[in-house]
Amino acid sequence: MPPSSNGQVTGSVVNSAGAPVAQARVNISQALPASTARPSAPPVITGAQVASTVTNSQGQFAAFLPPGNYVACAASSTQGNLDPCHWATSAPTFTVSKSQVVSGVKVAMAAGAVLTIQINDPNQLLAPVSGPTSPDCRVQVVTGKGRRYEAAIANSTSTGRNHVITVPFGSTYTIQVISPSLAINDSSGKPATSAGASLTTPANGNPPVVSFAVSGAKP
Repeated sequence: MPPSSNGQVTGSVVNSAGAPVAQARVNISQALPASTARPSAPPVITGAQVASTVTNSQGQFAAFLPPGNYVACAASSTQGNLDPCHWATSAPTFTVSKSQVVSGVKVAMAAGAVLTIQINDPNQLLAPVSGPTSPDCRVQVVTGKGRRYEAAIANSTSTGRNHVITVPFGSTYTIQVISPSLAINDSSGKPATSAGASLTTPANGNPPVVSFAVSGAKP
């Protein structure tokens, strides 16, 4: 049972069309005081995370919280939805008081471009994976502000991996493939540089697949 002094928040996560987003991870963090100096969004700068919950089949969520001011973020395993805390200029805020129920908090996830990065592995040098990331080869997308986001492994076979990430339409990003032990080539067959590859997403729609290849082990 939560402490009797706690309040509760209930709300929903919706996509750009207003439809519920099921199985979205709702992360609730402390809101920073208005007087706190912070860079302009995005991303939305928050305090410590206090609670995390998952929406039901109707996109609804609930969480018990101690009294305080909070920001709600949402991440979806369904590609095409953007977490407002990472990519928007603002995210929903709310205040919980002792034993109070705050209802109707809505986290809206804008639509974005689904970026697929293919890592070909003709010599089968990549290690088997069981999760969304692997230390032997990571893919990151870097924004113009220098913010880094991990592109998760969507699927893996004996011939390579596909990483995916959703980013806003009509913006330019740098794709970096990071491996401590493997040599990586870009789509032209040249060694991938530490500076990464630049990509601009279309104003509407998904960009072409970006390909890299494992060429061997690093000396």
